[in-house]
Amino acid sequence: MGYYIYASLLDGKPNLKIVDADSQKTCMQWHCEKLGQDNSEEQHEIQRLFRQLLLLSCKQNLSNSL
Repeated sequence: MGYYIYASLLDGKPNLKIVDADSQKTCMQWHCEKLGQDNSEEQHEIQRLFRQLLLLSCKQNLSNSL
């Protein structure tokens, strides 16, 4: 299983899109909503990104073990 990873900045805010290489379906899409505000909000956004990446990784591991 492979992925295409698209990373960009939109109005100075990071965006990430991960697409399954075989099916061309979007597996994960993230954009930073709270950049430039207080530190706790930025930290929450980074935690949200890593949570989504972890879930995608777990999903891949489960599908590989079947």
